[in-house]
Amino acid sequence: MASHDHDSDDDASSAHGYKAPQKVDLNAIVSKDEDDESLTRYKQLLLGNSTMNTQASNQLIDANDARVVLPIRITLIFDNHKPDVTFDLKGSPEHLHNLHAKRSVTIKEGETYRSQLEFYVQRDIVTGLKLINKVLKARTIPVDKSKYMIGSRAPSSEVQTYVSDVEQAPSGVLSRGSFLVKSKLTDDDKNVFAEWEWNLVIAKDWQ
Repeated sequence: MASHDHDSDDDASSAHGYKAPQKVDLNAIVSKDEDDESLTRYKQLLLGNSTMNTQASNQLIDANDARVVLPIRITLIFDNHKPDVTFDLKGSPEHLHNLHAKRSVTIKEGETYRSQLEFYVQRDIVTGLKLINKVLKARTIPVDKSKYMIGSRAPSSEVQTYVSDVEQAPSGVLSRGSFLVKSKLTDDDKNVFAEWEWNLVIAKDWQ
């Protein structure tokens, strides 16, 4: 139900001539051309001083979790309604995958909102991070797909945030009803950092 990057499959970017950049080790980026002051300033801008001064392997949020991206929560921020709706995304991928029955949100038709994702990046740079939502009617019939391009992020001890552009829920009698949304957080290397499901209800009014 997003207004951008609707694709028929997860690899649609490749079909349009897009080629993911070659993976480069973060420590190699930091140590390359150390005597070039202008390049060093650029790398500090890109990676942040904390990453420039610390080996990538030391940028750990959870040493027991091998993932590079650790999602924390996702929030639907409504322009004309409170409270916002927040889903907790902490925990193992297996834990998240089994929680869809507890995740449900009702949105008034035509309502505008933004999606805010909060997450950590550890161990290494993540390239082409993206959030993909597939919307299904009656749990089996695909009706929509949206892809949010978050981009490349460097490891940091601080929480990182992505906020989408304004979106609008569909409106009209035919758009109302209950939908299953399958969400996935992935990157250009097709690593899947989290998958979860939630129930979306488009209603005539807030309930």
